[in-house]
Amino acid sequence: MDDLDEELPVLSFAGPGDYRPRVHARGRDTAIGLAPAEVTEWYLVQVWPAPARDVAVLRQTDTYGASVRAR
Repeated sequence: MDDLDEELPVLSFAGPGDYRPRVHARGRDTAIGLAPAEVTEWYLVQVWPAPARDVAVLRQTDTYGASVRAR
């Protein structure tokens, strides 16, 4: 991650404690194993203070991710 254009934001805005993250990705099957000149994957990361809970996977539809999870 040495090529970031900007600093990553601080996600612990409410100080120490438990947080819940939500991560959304799209475009993961677009350029597998390639180094494209333009962005092909997009990510949305949301974090909010909340008590710890078990992981809940809402949807997994990418072919690349399925092949990695099957290993």
